[in-house]
Amino acid sequence: MTYNPEFAIGPTRNLFTILLFLFFFIVAPRMLFGQEKNVTYGNQQWLQYYNQTKLNDNWALLFDVGYRWKDGFQESTQYIVRAGIGYNINSDIRVSSGLAHLGFYSSNELKIVEFRPYQEILVKNQLSKISLNHRFRIEERFFNPVINGEIQTPNTFNFRFRYALMLSIPLFRLSKEKTDKVFLINIGDEIFINAGKSVVNNIFDQNRFIVSPSFRLNESLTLSLTWSSLFASTSSQASYNYTNVFWLQIKHELDIRKKQKE
Repeated sequence: MTYNPEFAIGPTRNLFTILLFLFFFIVAPRMLFGQEKNVTYGNQQWLQYYNQTKLNDNWALLFDVGYRWKDGFQESTQYIVRAGIGYNINSDIRVSSGLAHLGFYSSNELKIVEFRPYQEILVKNQLSKISLNHRFRIEERFFNPVINGEIQTPNTFNFRFRYALMLSIPLFRLSKEKTDKVFLINIGDEIFINAGKSVVNNIFDQNRFIVSPSFRLNESLTLSLTWSSLFASTSSQASYNYTNVFWLQIKHELDIRKKQKE
């Protein structure tokens, strides 16, 4: 590894980041929710496909689609389709913007759809072999009720602010010959905060703690078997939902720069 005096304080800074992560995203939320009596417990199952297509050294197309169930796949809860475009300012910072469309089910019937423009910045750090990703995202959320299969107007609106910190730790190679095959574990947390005139009892939206064993099969494809501990507010004051989420993530990276060069 080449020594660079500009980043001599990097390990100290990243250690401080990890300590903040452990307190604010793991210890503090459990202290908060440990004091609450009105907590409803449940389970959900999520399936999600992510695609990142590099157009050139700076620009990339971002796309993901997912579906969610609860109670052991017995009941649908949500679908999501999201697309955006990202611009790499440098190797460590990417800004992006896009639009998501979501649908929310109740008793297997579509009740609400959401249109969600978003803007985000992704910042990467490196601590030895451990990668740290910070993601800041702002969402503008437009909710429309669905009656008899028809989307109704007017809609309700609120902002949501999200901050995620993810640690990626490579553990061992899956093949001696193919060095890009790696088993790693991702540990992270994301906090969601609501804002807007319609937000009354749920300024805190949710906190999502993630443990994600991942198999990087090659430089393009990664499979992640993720568990998420999700604390979420409700429309009722002092009432929260705690959900165990089991989440299969398929991450696909395409690079068309190679074809262009050829």
